[in-house]
Amino acid sequence: MKKKNKYLFVGMGPGETSQARAMAKYVAQKGEIVLFAVRKKANLHFIENDKEFKVFLTEKVKDLISLVEREKPDVFLLFNSKIWASKGFAEKPPFKKPKICISVDSNWLFNNKKYFPYFQSNVWMDKYLINLPEKIFKIGLKENNGNFIIPKSILKKILPIGFIPIYKRISSKKILKIRKKYNIKKGEKFIFSYFSGFEAGHRIFAFNNLIRSVDSLIKKGLKIKVLYVGPTSDINPKMLDRNWLIKREKLSTDEFYEILSSSDLIFQHQGMVTLSQAISANIPVICNVHILKIYSHNVPKLHFWEVEPFDKIGVCKMFSKSASIKKISQEIKNLLYNKKSIQRMKKNQELILEKGEPKAYQIIKKLLKEKIK
Repeated sequence: MKKKNKYLFVGMGPGETSQARAMAKYVAQKGEIVLFAVRKKANLHFIENDKEFKVFLTEKVKDLISLVEREKPDVFLLFNSKIWASKGFAEKPPFKKPKICISVDSNWLFNNKKYFPYFQSNVWMDKYLINLPEKIFKIGLKENNGNFIIPKSILKKILPIGFIPIYKRISSKKILKIRKKYNIKKGEKFIFSYFSGFEAGHRIFAFNNLIRSVDSLIKKGLKIKVLYVGPTSDINPKMLDRNWLIKREKLSTDEFYEILSSSDLIFQHQGMVTLSQAISANIPVICNVHILKIYSHNVPKLHFWEVEPFDKIGVCKMFSKSASIKKISQEIKNLLYNKKSIQRMKKNQELILEKGEPKAYQIIKKLLKEKIK
């Protein structure tokens, strides 16, 4: 009988937890033993309904060390190689290294000194699986007129695998049921919006830009409803007071994708997981991105640079925090009503769609086989 391997998945923030969950469910379906560690308590709700794996809270490095030493996983997967900023953890494992150590990242930020000086990537990974299609990854590199330089020592260990998660498209019947649940009437357009906030930076500026833009369109007679998912305590109550705005403090991972898939347009921050789900569902998407100043004064455009490859090939539209409401509202209208623009973006999304879970699993199996030899 084939020996089962034990996998430990470790999720950083809300996006990484969703990515890790998708991969963990896939691995569990293959008959492997799966453990799941969440670094932040606020993200436990993303996996609270999952029965395929045991869940642990590892808020501190010592919690993770204890878990690894007790469970002795064969495969250790970090969802974000910058999950702990401590210098010691980045340089070497604080426990006996499992057979295979993998990092799954959704960015190009491996040049620590240049891009993320306060959050170092772990250099002891066997492979870095980039949660992006190869075409997108290549466009982001400096050598291909992108913005990112990756050291050769790390680049040789990087493998683009496509998107995790890519969920199965939901049925037309399910879409109609969801739209009915949220009282989306015939002739109304439905926008899904999410700007993080679960112990990760809450992009309230993007929420405000969306509300003001939809305000201007509704004043012109357009029929639009917006569903916003996320915290509301740090948003100006006046911005929340709209009869066309549906508010949900939190959703399970499945609900999140199902409602997102039932919309006509997705309006989000720079989050790669939401963007990959938008592309999976084949829904037009607008990313509202801001300039980062907190990590490095020398690199203020990290989030622009991350989203730019997607914008270049037309799978999303990107705006800055300071973009005019007129421009944003025009693009919202365009992607809600202009059939040619809608179909162009949908076609571009279809062309880059690559399912990452099977590719990542095969890479891990190959590495395990080589280890046994």
